[in-house]
Amino acid sequence: MNFGATGLALLIVAFAAVPLAHASRSPPLPEERAILLIWEQAPEFEYVRQINEGFRSGISQAAKPPTVYIEYLDDLRFGDRSAHRQDFLSWLYRKYEGRRIDVIAVTAQATLQLLVDRPAHMWPDVPITFGTLGELTVDIPAAHPIVSGLVLENYFPEYLRVARRLLPHTRRIAIVQGASKLEQERAGWWSAQVREQGLEVLNLSGLREADLFDRLTRLPDDTISFYFGIVRDADDRPFLPSEIAHRLATATNRPIFGLEGKDAYLGMMGGPVADWRLTGREYARHVLERLDGAPPRVETLSATRYTSMVFDARQLKRWHIPESRLPAGSTVEFREPSLWRDHRNTVIAALGIGLVQTSLIVAILFERRNRARARAALSASYTQLRNLTTRLITAQEEERTRIARDLHDDIGQRVASLSIALSRLKRAAPDDQNRGELASLQQQTASLSTDLRHLSHDLHPGVLEHLGLPQALRARCDEFTAESGIEVELSVDPNWRSLQKAIEVCLYRVTQEALRNVWQHARAQHVHIGLEHGEDCVRMQISDDGKGFERNGTERAGLGLVSLGERVRMLGGTLDIRTAPQSGTVLSVTLPSGASDAS
Repeated sequence: MNFGATGLALLIVAFAAVPLAHASRSPPLPEERAILLIWEQAPEFEYVRQINEGFRSGISQAAKPPTVYIEYLDDLRFGDRSAHRQDFLSWLYRKYEGRRIDVIAVTAQATLQLLVDRPAHMWPDVPITFGTLGELTVDIPAAHPIVSGLVLENYFPEYLRVARRLLPHTRRIAIVQGASKLEQERAGWWSAQVREQGLEVLNLSGLREADLFDRLTRLPDDTISFYFGIVRDADDRPFLPSEIAHRLATATNRPIFGLEGKDAYLGMMGGPVADWRLTGREYARHVLERLDGAPPRVETLSATRYTSMVFDARQLKRWHIPESRLPAGSTVEFREPSLWRDHRNTVIAALGIGLVQTSLIVAILFERRNRARARAALSASYTQLRNLTTRLITAQEEERTRIARDLHDDIGQRVASLSIALSRLKRAAPDDQNRGELASLQQQTASLSTDLRHLSHDLHPGVLEHLGLPQALRARCDEFTAESGIEVELSVDPNWRSLQKAIEVCLYRVTQEALRNVWQHARAQHVHIGLEHGEDCVRMQISDDGKGFERNGTERAGLGLVSLGERVRMLGGTLDIRTAPQSGTVLSVTLPSGASDAS
């Protein structure tokens, strides 16, 4: 605000928070220009922060942005001390003595008066600029021609007219403000403008917090409140204006308006909301022009340029105020959701799409029976396929058993007899050449006999029938290690019990295929096989430290894995493979321990 000898006050326009220069910073070079920006308010006020952002943006537009120092008089909290302003001015001069200052920019009339009346040795011939809401109460530019300023057109009279339009029966305005000396001066200035419009004033400034809340709950029906902020109450308790605003709006029995609008004072009715960032940019432009040598002048920023009407729909509903009374172009925030109002075009488009969809749905309904029949047929086909697969696997296992028996009992014995005959012929051969050829044939026959025995064992290991799964797996692991050089570790649950033949065959075939893949593809050094017997299921896990492989869901599984998967599913179990490149592979099988043998 701006203040004169008469005690009238104007709300200050806060400007620019550019980075504060530290006291320890070295003085600027002689060619660097500098601005000393002096605030009357403290930096924590929201509108101060917003205008600071705008000022910073405006200063940055200069071809060579000047250095900006920023200081705060904080007159609201310390202005009751009679010597505060002079002490501040003396301290300020000592702080910046020896530093180049090209323009002093202030944001209130009290600070402006302090600077223009400064002693002659303080910044002689340095031009001064000011920013203010409403005209100055004294003719400082006439007395001090080097003073230049930006005046924001006062929007409070229009605010009063809007409030009376919303509440036509209003006869009295309650002024709500704090108790400090500066706040009391401001309350007097607001009161004078209320009386100019023919309204009575109810002065609620300077009260204790409890008394203020009590008064606001008992306002007459022809009274509305205007809240201008409370920094200190009558008990000298400090406040931030926005902290108490919502509580006031909730407690009052009559509508309450706030000068800062929805952002700062949540729950107020609303009204003209200032774009403080725009005012900051405008003041930065004015200061830069003065810095570049523009002659002193006082220019005015129209209220229509930096304000817009914004109202709170919740408060309009609370006080039964129709939106038709709002000024044209007003924005209404916090409306309750309305499908037709908020999404009219979407609703119309949805209705059109709905009509099209309805016609499509009608057509689709005629196809539902056919699709249901198709699903039933597909399910039956899938069941038949599963049954066929089960029979094929069962038949395959039976055929393997038969072939293994034939290889062992018939062909194996015949090859063994052939080997014995060759041995007898070798001993009866007349010369060494014939004996050498017969020895070679005997060796090949022995190798063939070994291969037949391994093949028979792979087709159907007899040890599985006679000694059970753990012994059969241990024998296979030993054979695999001897053949490949890859170490295989077998861990069997101490509580392991005999299983049905189908389950043991399935687990054995899984192990066979897994070891075959490790040998051919994994490049592993170690394999671990674990068998666990739970209460209602058995689990087997085979892990290796090989190279692993990428599983992206699109690869085609080999015939061996497909066959294993079908074996496991046939018995009601699950088969899972976890792997990644360079991370090995883990194959897990879980089967119900009560699964019956395949027929």
